[in-house]
Amino acid sequence: MDDRRGLGAFRRGNSALHQCVVREQTIYHNPCETLAEDSDMRITIGVRAVFAETENSEMNKILNNIQETIILPAYLPEKQRKLVFDPKMKSYLEQNPIVIEVEGLEHKFSSIDRFTGIENSKAVLAKALKSMQSQEDWFNLGTLLAGYKKAGIRLKANHWGKIVRMAGTSGNIHAIIECAKQSEKTGLLFTNRETVVRVLSFINEKVTSSNWDEAETKQAQKWADQVLDLVQRREHTAEGQPTRERLHFSRVVRGMTLFTRASAIKVKQRAGEAVEQDLLLLQDEVELLNSLWKGSTDANLEEVAEFAKLNPTLERTSGPKGVKIPTALNGSAYVKVLAQNIKGITLAREILGDEAQSLAPVEVSLADHLRHFVHTSKSSTKGWDQEYLKIVGQEPKW
Repeated sequence: MDDRRGLGAFRRGNSALHQCVVREQTIYHNPCETLAEDSDMRITIGVRAVFAETENSEMNKILNNIQETIILPAYLPEKQRKLVFDPKMKSYLEQNPIVIEVEGLEHKFSSIDRFTGIENSKAVLAKALKSMQSQEDWFNLGTLLAGYKKAGIRLKANHWGKIVRMAGTSGNIHAIIECAKQSEKTGLLFTNRETVVRVLSFINEKVTSSNWDEAETKQAQKWADQVLDLVQRREHTAEGQPTRERLHFSRVVRGMTLFTRASAIKVKQRAGEAVEQDLLLLQDEVELLNSLWKGSTDANLEEVAEFAKLNPTLERTSGPKGVKIPTALNGSAYVKVLAQNIKGITLAREILGDEAQSLAPVEVSLADHLRHFVHTSKSSTKGWDQEYLKIVGQEPKW
């Protein structure tokens, strides 16, 4: 079977279990240390290991390179892997080929120079993400992340942040949610505050960008519910973190999910659908948000930890020896998050009336904080007023 089949060799779903077969004539450069010819090693894996080819030729080329130089070698036993990455053994490898079969793709290894034959893993990741455009392209994200995890490549907070931003900006935030559902394979966790807040912000953009379109808003509600479910799971919880400090008890997070739920109720009411159960859930959201804000409405939100960790002004004005805040948002994103919190409360008050009036002081506190943030920002505020208008529905007073 020819390895030129490349990315198009696999098009099955993630849920199936597949087998990896390594056929080898030798496992090391010493001729005395061999295995029987055509002996097999079978590894059962629970995530798609081979990229799905799309009409995006640029992406296909980049992913094929990643697949052949980073991911597939990770499936080899250590001795075989050393042989593949030893330039001195190029001729020997040609005479004693190592062939791997993963999910129907048969690949014959060529010698790979680890110093010149492999692109920097973080740089090629950025290239791959930049090349992804369509929904079909982004279906490959899970395979990409799982492959990096298999290869032992650790991604830092800034890498995860970039992945979320690029997926969300391209309209494919669902790809992030799907990867989080398979965190044990992809390594994508909802333990990082910036990650969760950005995901919810992009979900809510489905609502505002469509001007509260019924289908888009209902889909946003489903995704927001999935995110809330995920952040409460053990694998998405930082070890030893007190319950009340977990992200599903974050004021900011629950303010954003309040926006999603209230928006969904609005479109259902507009369509004449029953909303009794939805109203009960909205009441629960309001009650929880009230309890989370208790005693904090008069506080300086710059000094409240969860706002401080997201506020880009605090990061940029820290002293030269100060500790940078790696989870801070950029200015525009921070405005969107605060505006969604404000609009969520406004909608809840419109829907529930007196039952949600207790959130009025929270709305005022958020508006004051946003006004102060804009006034003290040292970066360009161009376009922030339009973002606020699109979300809240009225011109900002700053």
